[in-house]
Amino acid sequence: MFIFDHHHPMTSYFYTTVLGFTVVLILSVWFFIHYLRVGLQSSDSTRIDAKK
Repeated sequence: MFIFDHHHPMTSYFYTTVLGFTVVLILSVWFFIHYLRVGLQSSDSTRIDAKK
C-alpha cells in the first residue's frame, strides 16, 4: 500500500502518525455513533431512569 522513501526517514514516521491518528479518529466516531444509537433506545432509557 505505502511506498516509503528511504532517503527521507521522516516520511515513514509521518505516514505512521497520520495512519494512527486516522484509526483513532474513526474509532472515536464509531463509538460516539454506537453510544448515541444504544443510548437513544426507549427501552434502555426507561430502564436507566427507573434505577435512579
